[in-house]
Amino acid sequence: MNAAMARAALALAMARAVAASAMTTAAAALASVVVAGAAAAALPLPERVSFASLDSDASGDPVRITGLLYRPEGPAPAGGFAAVIVLHGCGGMYSALRGHADELSRHNAAWTGDLLGEGYAVLFPDSFNPRGQREVCTTPPAARTINAGRRRLDVLGALAWLGAQRGVDRERIALLGFSHGGSTTLAAINAHDRAVMAFRDVPDAPPYFRAAVAYYPGCRAYERAGKRWLPAMPARIYIGASDDWTPAAPCVALGEAQKARGEPLEVTVFADSHHGFDSPAGRLVVRKNVPGGVNPGQGVTVGPNVEAGADARQRTRAFLRERLAPSGAARACAGADSALPSTRRSQ
Repeated sequence: MNAAMARAALALAMARAVAASAMTTAAAALASVVVAGAAAAALPLPERVSFASLDSDASGDPVRITGLLYRPEGPAPAGGFAAVIVLHGCGGMYSALRGHADELSRHNAAWTGDLLGEGYAVLFPDSFNPRGQREVCTTPPAARTINAGRRRLDVLGALAWLGAQRGVDRERIALLGFSHGGSTTLAAINAHDRAVMAFRDVPDAPPYFRAAVAYYPGCRAYERAGKRWLPAMPARIYIGASDDWTPAAPCVALGEAQKARGEPLEVTVFADSHHGFDSPAGRLVVRKNVPGGVNPGQGVTVGPNVEAGADARQRTRAFLRERLAPSGAARACAGADSALPSTRRSQ
């Protein structure tokens, strides 16, 4: 997408958006979700929304992305709620449990409850079902038609739409992604990306994200991009040292390169942790149906690490509190993310 097309698509997305708009402890975090059904039941009813991606379909029309918007209980504060756009992983945003196909997955519901508890509005864009796919985990990476590059255009459309909604502070929006969504997060925050630059140049576009957090993303492409990848805002990456799906080493190298350039990216590696280490429940399993990974053909290991997951969630909350504080407010928690006591290793 060239700059002119991106600007035109964004202008159209914003116009449609305006027209359509009429636990601080690990125990507390884990207690919020016991089973997927209970987690979904504990959440307020979402608004089922639709907006235009900056991506186009085969006919050249904008792809219509559906999603769920959750708002904290009670009236919006003066200026509106700060908000977080959350990007699902390769398994999609919905539950795989029978009878719960239209509810958020256990993982996504737990994070939604956590973010609502912090006072943020939460938007989950669904990049898969509008394109006729439920998941892409079992599709070889090279054969996927929905990749981080396409999904970054959904992110831009989501930001344009969310920034136009009543009760949302367009100047205080963050991006949070997991796995495939984490890789998309890194694509969407690249200050050198042409679509991102075009978006930011459009008059009346909402300010860009105040913060970004990527959990266990694939970092290799961004690490290899060298100076062609630059975070447009302070960002964090959280990943497990034992991750055999999206390995930690490229993320560590990316963090070291950005640190050497003085860029605001921090990478934290959690010992004894695999892909999905922040999951609210479950056990370690080897998914043999997933191609790729560190050991192709042998599957990938997925599952929670209770201690690491609680640590990462606490760091995420502290980082978002700092970055999404109202303009002019005292930011007593500034730097809290890196100051938290931990045996984890930061880069």
